[in-house]
Amino acid sequence: MLIDCKAAALAGALLLAGAFAHAQAPAPLPTHAVRSIAPTDTDFRDLNFLKAEIGPARVVMLGEPTHGEGNVFEAKIRLLRFLREQMGFTTVAFESGFYDLHKAQQALEAGRPAREALGNSVFGVWTSAQEFQGVLPLVGRNGLRVAGFDPQLSGEYGGDLVDDLQAFLAPQKSAALLNYDYLESVIGFMGERFTFLPTTTLAEFEAEMAKATKQVAKAAASSDARRRTEAAFWQQTLRSLLAQARDYAEHDPTAKTEQEFKALDSNPRDAQMAANLLWYVQQHPQEKVVCWAALPHLANRTDRFDTAELQAYRPMGRLVKEALGPEQVYILGTLAGGGSHGFPAMGYRPVPVPAAGSLEAELLAQPADYAFVSLKHDAPGRELTTYAFDYTPMRAPWSEAVDGFLFLREVHPPRGARATASAALPAPADSASANSGPGSRNPAAVPRRVRAATAGAAVVPVRGVVLDRQTKAPVPYASVAVPGQGVGTVADGQGRFALGVPAGGRLAVSSVGYATASATPTAAALTVYLQPAAYELAGVQVRGESLDPRKIMKKVLAAAPQNYEQADYSAQLYTRRQVINFDTVRYESEYVSQTFEPGGYRNWNGGFMGWGPQHQIRVQEAHVLKRPAARMRASDIVESGQGFYAAAADPVRISPLFKTSTVGKFRFRLDSVLVRDGETVYLLSFAVKRATHRSTGTYLEAGYSGQLEIQQRDYAVTRYQALWQMDTVKWNAVAHKHAPKHDFVAHLYNTILTDSRTDHVVEYAKGANGRYHVRRSIGKGVGVGRVIGGSAFHTQKICDEYFADLPAGTALPPPNPKLEPRFVGHELDELTLTEFRPEFWQTYQRPAK
Repeated sequence: MLIDCKAAALAGALLLAGAFAHAQAPAPLPTHAVRSIAPTDTDFRDLNFLKAEIGPARVVMLGEPTHGEGNVFEAKIRLLRFLREQMGFTTVAFESGFYDLHKAQQALEAGRPAREALGNSVFGVWTSAQEFQGVLPLVGRNGLRVAGFDPQLSGEYGGDLVDDLQAFLAPQKSAALLNYDYLESVIGFMGERFTFLPTTTLAEFEAEMAKATKQVAKAAASSDARRRTEAAFWQQTLRSLLAQARDYAEHDPTAKTEQEFKALDSNPRDAQMAANLLWYVQQHPQEKVVCWAALPHLANRTDRFDTAELQAYRPMGRLVKEALGPEQVYILGTLAGGGSHGFPAMGYRPVPVPAAGSLEAELLAQPADYAFVSLKHDAPGRELTTYAFDYTPMRAPWSEAVDGFLFLREVHPPRGARATASAALPAPADSASANSGPGSRNPAAVPRRVRAATAGAAVVPVRGVVLDRQTKAPVPYASVAVPGQGVGTVADGQGRFALGVPAGGRLAVSSVGYATASATPTAAALTVYLQPAAYELAGVQVRGESLDPRKIMKKVLAAAPQNYEQADYSAQLYTRRQVINFDTVRYESEYVSQTFEPGGYRNWNGGFMGWGPQHQIRVQEAHVLKRPAARMRASDIVESGQGFYAAAADPVRISPLFKTSTVGKFRFRLDSVLVRDGETVYLLSFAVKRATHRSTGTYLEAGYSGQLEIQQRDYAVTRYQALWQMDTVKWNAVAHKHAPKHDFVAHLYNTILTDSRTDHVVEYAKGANGRYHVRRSIGKGVGVGRVIGGSAFHTQKICDEYFADLPAGTALPPPNPKLEPRFVGHELDELTLTEFRPEFWQTYQRPAK
């Protein structure tokens, strides 16, 4: 999450003032002992002094040194409860999306659970932490209102912004002229990548935003008071988005390392955060607001510190104090005397031992585990040394920046929030990261080992060419195989192939993005046409309520908790992988493993920071049939996302298509109603309306479409096929932008792509417990292009997986002792270090295709 990196970088910038003078220590500051930081402790007698300390302030700001201290969250929650119950505060405003939290408040007013509302709006650095869950009972009906002040989009709700704007402006006919697809493209990219879309210009975006602003201004002049109120919110939202776009375009945070990021770089964001918070306060004059954020943003006069960089920094706290008055805003930070901080995915760091003469050292010498010191009343203008920003000592007149500090003797990192099995449908895949290689999507199509017919068998020599049915152009490197025979080959770059086919065999010809075709071998040269598997949904009407495709899909979602596994699930798995570049097999392997999915598993990478329930795997047997000539990276073998890891084989669990909050982002068409073995089956096509991370579950997609086979009897999806088409224009724009910089982004985007398509086919079967599970998952991806500064490529990556249910409660085998603990459960690491045992493979019965 960018907010983490930026806050950490900002804190680091603030700390460049680092060294402090070892002057003779003055008299110790008065302290107030605090009995507890437990959120459930409602005996607030130990906090009553805060009533006089905070006084008439209408805004209280609660800061944290970094975002990596779990018990600081708990301390802030207890303070939040005190402020609500004892001092009448009514709103908690987060350093998260202005739009996202507005939508969260609407959800709470509509009776939606707090876990859902905040989980879809507040940055995951907080909502994914177990310690943060104490906030949930405090918000909602009869509780605190919620708001956000960050111009960045921070959660799932951000994906609805353009749709909601379009719906709001729908009554105005002239608003139909707005280019909503363009706005979605730019705003969606900003929300997903925290930078400006490189394929457009800021001037073009400003022009389209000016049109939208004009339309919202018309709504603001409405005679309907409710519409005027909504219009006021949209006016501020558009101002906020435009400011963020300018900031991204002019300061591009992705182009700077943590060391290169300076405090000055945060000024535009801080200014808009202050503007958003002030707008909320002005729009809700009766509200008293508690702000939850990183302390550097909440600080006041850092310009009084003795460093040129900080003198140029203008935190939002300063701007808000200047606007509301010093007595109307109280800034409270937190200090730590020891312990550790950080996150699972980023590592943990110890809190440094405070130096003699520092405020932390002074507080450690006192007996209380928790204590409060007032700088506003007891140390105005006094030079103090603290570790308040990122645990690096800084000597400064801290009362100019912070009004008071809550001290914790020891802090610890946040713990992952415990997942709860939900009756709702699975959450969408939160794809691991920016794509790490060409076509890093979620593939499919039937994989075949490239092998000639067995010597001595009666074979028919077959030659032919594979063509696109629509364009009649060759389909390069298509797979040509004889089903069930283990015999096949790959066509060349012109679609030509030659293969010895066993007598009586038929050919199956496939390629990513095409429907598989079959052909009968003949003595004459064959021409095999492949039909593009594009799921165009326009121009089809289905009449009759029972055959309305959207109603059918709603029934699928409603039946999913009964049809699909909600409890812990274990399976035995056979996997076969293959990598082909042009017409040469570079790598091929097969392995057997055991998998475990906890009941709450919804995101294939465990969600934010890997804190959510995670799929687990133990590779038990491995056989590498074709070793690469050169060492291959993981990104050379797999495609990130659905279809290329066991953890991402089940779209019903992880695809946005099967989530009630995102199913509205798809169009549906009923293709056919079949009767198969006495069962009525619906063939339902789907296509995403606008391809974003929220709607596809992956990044940089231009399209996501496919077809479902649905049983009428129980509305279970028994077969899923999807096609992703990558937005190569966006990919290449990022690659060109960062290539000269040789930075981390350039390392990720090291290719120029001309094509990238991926398929995923999944077959479901009912288990002994009556629940449907994945029987087979087939992933196949094609990437065509060139490595920047290197050679051209035309790669196909194939992953074929077969699952067999294991009895409930089956334990995972012990980890491979050769693996470092941090690599246990990482599928490809386990594959690499699992020894080949010929005696196992000589008797192993591979699954029948």
